[in-house]
Parts: sequence; C-alpha cells; structure tokens
Amino acid sequence: MSIPPLITFQEDFLSGKLISKEYVHFSEIDCPELDVWIGRVVRSISLEFLHEILFTILSELLVNGCKANGKRVFFKEQGLNLWDEKDYARGIPMYKDEFGHNRKRVFLALDHSEYKITLSTIFKEDYIEFKVKNNAKILPEEKNRILKRVQASGKYKNINDAYRESVDNEESSGLGIVLIHILLRNSGISNQFFQLVTTEDSTEVIIRIPKQLIPKENQTNIKNLLVREVNSLPPLPPQIQKLIFIAKKKDVDWHEISAQVEKDPAITAEILKIANSPLFGPHTPIISVLEGVKRIGLRNLESIFLTLGAKKVLNSRYAKQVLVWTHSFKTSMYARFLIEDRKKHLKLLEPAVISALLHDLGRMVLLSLDLSQVNQIRVLRSDDNNEISEWVEEYTLGTTHSEIGYLMSEKWNFPEEILDVIRYHHKPWQCKSRNNILCQIIYLADILANIGRGKGNYFTVEPEVLEYFEITSEKEFRDMQERFKIQFEEHREEYQNLLI
Repeated sequence: MSIPPLITFQEDFLSGKLISKEYVHFSEIDCPELDVWIGRVVRSISLEFLHEILFTILSELLVNGCKANGKRVFFKEQGLNLWDEKDYARGIPMYKDEFGHNRKRVFLALDHSEYKITLSTIFKEDYIEFKVKNNAKILPEEKNRILKRVQASGKYKNINDAYRESVDNEESSGLGIVLIHILLRNSGISNQFFQLVTTEDSTEVIIRIPKQLIPKENQTNIKNLLVREVNSLPPLPPQIQKLIFIAKKKDVDWHEISAQVEKDPAITAEILKIANSPLFGPHTPIISVLEGVKRIGLRNLESIFLTLGAKKVLNSRYAKQVLVWTHSFKTSMYARFLIEDRKKHLKLLEPAVISALLHDLGRMVLLSLDLSQVNQIRVLRSDDNNEISEWVEEYTLGTTHSEIGYLMSEKWNFPEEILDVIRYHHKPWQCKSRNNILCQIIYLADILANIGRGKGNYFTVEPEVLEYFEITSEKEFRDMQERFKIQFEEHREEYQNLLI
C-alpha cells in the first residue's frame, strides 16, 4: 500500500519560514525521503555532523508517534476505552502482542484513521528547531513514562546501558526518549533543548539544536590553541625540501632526482614502497630508485615528497597517526576505483590518488591533542564528558580538520590542487577553482571508504555530486561500494604498512 502524497517542503531554508512535511494517515516512515531532507537542512547551516544523529532521533520520534496512534486505533477496534484505567490495563498487553506480531497491520489501520503526524523545522537566529506533532492527546500514563525516561536518561553513558536495564521499548514513550537524550548529550547538546508540549488535542516534541554549541569567544580561544599547535610544527626535513626543490626544476632529469633520493636510505625505501604499491595500479615489482621515480612520474614526485615529509613530521609527533594514514590510503584507492569505474577524468587519476593521501592531515592534530590541551578545551566547553566524539571534537571547537589541515599544508607550501582537496573535500561545492572536480572525486571516495565505519550513506551524499557521477539510485551506490570494497580487500596487507 503506497503512502499518500506528502506536503512539499519549502526551499528557502534560511528565511525563517516554516518547513514542514505532514504524514497523513501514516502507514510507514518514508526513511529515504527523511534522510535526504535532513541532509539538505543540515548542509544549509554547515551542521553536517548532525545528519546521522538527527535522522536517528527524528525517525525514532516518528515511529513512536505511529505506535501511539496505532494504540488508539487498536483500542477502538477492541471496544476499549483508552482513558479507563481498567480497560487500559486489559488492553495494553493485547496491543503489545498485536504490535509485536502484526506490526504492519497496526500501521495500515492508521490509513483509515483521523490521526496524523507533522514534522516541521524552523530556523531561528541562534538555533534550528524540529517539531514532531501528533494530533492525539497524550495519556497521563504516557506522559509519566516520558518524564521518567527523561529523568533516567542522565544516568546512562550510552544506549547499551539503557538496554541492560530493560527499558520498555514497546510503548511509544520507552527507549526512544532515552536514546534521544543520550544522542543529544553526547553531541554536546544539553537536555534543555528537549521539550514536551501537550494540549487537549495534540502532543508535540520539540528539539532545538543550537547553531553554535559553545560561545563564540570560547570557540575563538580553542581555535587559537589549535593554530598555535600548527604554528609549532617544524618545517619539512631538509633532505625532503631539497628533493622538492629539484622536482620543481624545469630541466630536472630522472638520473639527477634518483641520485638525490639514493643519498637517504630511508627515503629510498619509501620511494620503492610507494612505487610498488597499488597506488599506481597493477605492475611488476621494481628494485631500482630510477625505475621507481619513473613509475611515480615527475608530475607526481613533488606531492610524493611532500607526503613523505608530512609523514616524518607527524608520525614522530602524534600518537594516533596510524588511524589517519590507514583511512587516507583507503580513500586514495577508492578515488582510483571511482575514476576507473566511471571512466571520467582519467587525467586526474594520479593527482586524485596522491591528494587523497593528504586530505585528512588536519585530523592528526585534532585526534592527537595532548592532555593539557584537551583539558583546556573541556574547560572552555564547560564539558564534563570524558570523551570528545569525532563530530563534537570539530564543530564544538569552532574549526574543522579541513581548516587545520589547510593551515598545515599552507605552512609547508603544498601545491594548489592539494590545498583545495584538503580544504574542500567535505564541501566540494565551495571550491571555485579548476580543482572542483578533483575535490568532488575525493569527497565521494571519502564517503565510500567511510561507509564500513558506519559513516554516511547514499542519502547523505550531495545530490549534485551523485548526478555528476551518474549514480541514479541507492542500489547503484551500494553496488559500487561493494565492488570497491572487494577490490580494496585485495590490497589490505599492502595498505597496512605503506605510510605507517
């Protein structure tokens, strides 16, 4: 049975006008459409990190509303009075059993009821507000359960703790309320941004997401901390600088540059390892530096030397660099797979492969802040949480790993194409230079490489990027990701040691 037509969203997200979609005679949640909508909303205000969180919360609220409405329809079918204590006590076990075994029938029954759920969003100066409104009056028992869950959620560090205590997730006011508070709290958003509003003929949950999770002044102080950290980074090693200088010469030849590489045994080993890696496609092994630099190519040598220099500085300074290099290599390979698969921009193959290696340099600084800096950040955030999640780590700090990486790459005089990839690999539409397509390639490759880590999906990708790469359906996207995953697994041993 198809879902009835839904009200069209308004497009002017930042005008302050109400954006709403109404689920009339709700039979199921249209998750893909919800996912796309949330993506467009959060991108419009640069809060992409909240996409998955908001999708989880809003879909949970919509399902809860469905369950609450289903209960009302079911009681009416059974000739029971929902507001009578005896009927309620008799009917609830019956409804739980019906919902557990015949959930589809419960939802389909809503198609012929008067109940509806409205999801709306409005932008304010300091926050974005989401409302999920049900045109059904809440029962005292339901309200008490919700308030108890709100109060109880403070003692849970994560959703697993809540499950262990067997929170009732069959009622509309069960585990979902706890989930919402845990997710908001762990995203740096305090419980004051959750509100339950009840009237004689409706029940409304309001979630307000502040556009800035900490005061502007504190964001500036934190950003200054991180900028000082970048400024304290040493220059690239002298031998690397010399190789970069030679690689830039117009009249350089293979013998000159290979002879200079061979003066440093460590760099020699790195060049051979990279030249023999899957970064440059299938090939026979080589053992001479001269063959290695020829395979890499003069056009790419400057970027490879920059990569080796950054590796040397960062690996000696930051403990968690393995995580970044591992993902960067995977993204690099996915960029190769994407270009070969789509058969578009084959001339960008090697620049894409190499720039992908460096796209996440800034993450090393954010992941590897020493304890004193982390404590300062917690004080500035007024945050007692012992874990700074990846999204909060960036958006509450007032800066991103892309911005920090851009500062690092400027300091070390990276070429323009790598500067743009580092800066815009999460927002290629902001890149106005000739490197826009390169940024789009790394953007999509990064998402595809991250899916195995539970980050992103077809609906989180900017629609214009999907259109450009002629990906027209979720199935096509998933098939592509699966192909790339299989191809990548063939090189797992090689990537584990390439830049570590």
